[in-house]
Amino acid sequence: MTLRPSFQQKQTQIRILGGNFSLFFLLLSLLFCSPLEAQHLIGVRGGYNISGIDFQRNDQPKPISTIINFSFLYTYYHPMWEMFPFFGIQTGISYTEQGYSLPGYHPELYDTTRYRVLTVPLVSQFHIDFWKMRLLVNIGAFGGYRMSAKESYYLSENERVSGKYKFDCYDIRPDYGFIGGGGLAFKIDPFELHFECNYSYSLSLLYNPRKLSNSYYIYIYPHQLVFSLGLHYRLSK
Repeated sequence: MTLRPSFQQKQTQIRILGGNFSLFFLLLSLLFCSPLEAQHLIGVRGGYNISGIDFQRNDQPKPISTIINFSFLYTYYHPMWEMFPFFGIQTGISYTEQGYSLPGYHPELYDTTRYRVLTVPLVSQFHIDFWKMRLLVNIGAFGGYRMSAKESYYLSENERVSGKYKFDCYDIRPDYGFIGGGGLAFKIDPFELHFECNYSYSLSLLYNPRKLSNSYYIYIYPHQLVFSLGLHYRLSK
């Protein structure tokens, strides 16, 4: 008879794997990272954005995609305690389009809402430098504001209306949440090309939970996945 591992044994195995991964990352960093002086980069970034919502009802929301995703960024790479050369901080300002689609007049006809959002990210960008490349790992947070919105919806099967969405007292326009992701950078002195994939999840609701129903609360949280290309200029070598 085969005994299944207990929950505590599984937790122990997960901790061991996590510790081994952390040790592997540290050794890899020390082996391949060359000594690094402080570096300052400024750059621009554009991307392809897939966004949607977490919705507790059974309406099956669909994500939307857009290329309206632009950022101006400042990055500061610096060694920590003069020993570990793989730390960095990145911030800036981003202008993105986000949104979602939900069934409306007909289950197969989806109404769409798109928001224009201005955000300020603050990200720890860990990196491993090798040859003329960097391996990037991002983790951080963001704050922002939902500036405007547009909506399109069906009045009938053959009639669709589009227009500016009017915010009311139930809409929540301030935005904040966390960011995680990674990528690969190519150094072409004095420039760098950054190919990244980042996921952000908002902790700020789109609406007051009572906006859509007086009978029960409905919580809607936005999220997005961004594939981006950035061009950065190195101010110092």
